[in-house]
Amino acid sequence: TDLLVRYIVYIVLSGILTIATTYISGLAYQKINLGVRLRMWNKMMRLPTRFYDGDSANGLVTRITTDADSACYFFQVLIGIGTTIYAGIVAFLQLYNYQPSMAFVSLGIIPLMVGVALLYGWLTYRTGAETRNRLAKTMSYLAERVTGMRLIKSFSTQEEENKKADRLFRKQCNADIKLSLTSMVEYAGMELIGCISIVIAFGYGGYLVTTGEMSIGKLIGFYSLSSLLSVRVVGLFTYFSTLAQNAGVMQKIGTVLELPNEKSEGHEMDVEDADIHVDHVNFSYGTQPVLKDLTVTIPKGKVTAIIGTNGAGKTTLFKLLERMYEPDSGAIRFGDTDIEEFSLPSWRKSFAIVAQDKPLLSGTVRENILYGVERKVSEEELVKVAKMANAYDFIMETPGGFDAQVGPGGSNFSGGQQQCIVIARAMMRNPDYLLLDEATSNLDVKSEQLVTAALQNLMKGRTTVLIAHNYSATQFADQVIVMRGGQIEDCGTPQELMERSEYYQTFARKGEKAS
Repeated sequence: TDLLVRYIVYIVLSGILTIATTYISGLAYQKINLGVRLRMWNKMMRLPTRFYDGDSANGLVTRITTDADSACYFFQVLIGIGTTIYAGIVAFLQLYNYQPSMAFVSLGIIPLMVGVALLYGWLTYRTGAETRNRLAKTMSYLAERVTGMRLIKSFSTQEEENKKADRLFRKQCNADIKLSLTSMVEYAGMELIGCISIVIAFGYGGYLVTTGEMSIGKLIGFYSLSSLLSVRVVGLFTYFSTLAQNAGVMQKIGTVLELPNEKSEGHEMDVEDADIHVDHVNFSYGTQPVLKDLTVTIPKGKVTAIIGTNGAGKTTLFKLLERMYEPDSGAIRFGDTDIEEFSLPSWRKSFAIVAQDKPLLSGTVRENILYGVERKVSEEELVKVAKMANAYDFIMETPGGFDAQVGPGGSNFSGGQQQCIVIARAMMRNPDYLLLDEATSNLDVKSEQLVTAALQNLMKGRTTVLIAHNYSATQFADQVIVMRGGQIEDCGTPQELMERSEYYQTFARKGEKAS
């Protein structure tokens, strides 16, 4: 009767504790998950651009979603460990009250449990990290190829892509198999612990029975009660192995959160308009030099065109002007002030960039045009800006007008129409300075004329720097910069360069033939 009462009391208390733990840990899991994702996303918004050069978009998404889930499960497991230890102590006290010496002998399985847990944890940490890395690479490959499916079909490279996918999937499969094999260690360990606990209970208990210190009935009762302790011991073992499996994720998240933010402090851009001086700037991507002792002046209120061969450093110069990167050495000055002294938000709000790779975002056309605009915009102003950007007519022809949904990557608009919407977005910012990165490249003649007219409206009265891929784009420039190998080869008006620059003369002849 006494044993039955003890057993029932323990079962009731254990059930109440399990229900409470499940509710509390589930609630804590979701709250922590939300907090981790928000903190990771806020951190990524503040990291330097270089951070994004070394990881795929899909890999970064995985950190915010899958890795955040694993990190939260880590904390949920900690709660489970606490309650399991508490329940194990209660079970041990029940055994101690029933038969003290047998209770202490039952603890002999703990050193073995710790040894197996350490072995399994080490194996799981290594194989778990490999599995996650393989999964991230596989997901990145699939996301990139699904997006570029039209390219794959156009070049008939299905078989080649099948072979690449086969290699990735096989490596992923091998990593998963390794992780599964480590689970066998856990299973074998739990079985071993269970068998040893039985041997200890009946071995020592049999000895007590032969000496007359315990009856057979009491031995059987003790074994029944000790199974409750065994369940908790095995549960604790499982929790610790889970901690080891997720330790790598915690390390990855911690590494991101500890990265330094991009420098954003400084004073506001409330100074008089001035020339922008690029002063002996050097810059490299890793060990590859891109800009070499670059010195040039961008005059205020003028249009400066940059031409040069691929890899000359034109787009990199734009990124430095946007302060997406910092020079390795040298400085960029606004008048006499180093641009690093201005606050980052204030500097970037003074600029608008129109580039061939500036995508439209999901949402409505209206939301895309008003993106980043903090002031309230009237319908009249929206219409006016759309007309100036040569976007109004085709927007009105689209079902829904300004409230029409934009397809993935702007797929329901042509390349020229997308550029006109991007130009409208830039106009709405009313920037002081414009950066035009080959904004009319890859467009047909009609679209290029439409976009060029919109750009001319945008450039009026603003300091403009444009990367030109054709001769016509340089004809209305006040200054043309010729770049080669990360350096300034020549700089002057279009007329001056036509007289002395062989590169510009060749550039002009090619442009005239193309037209």
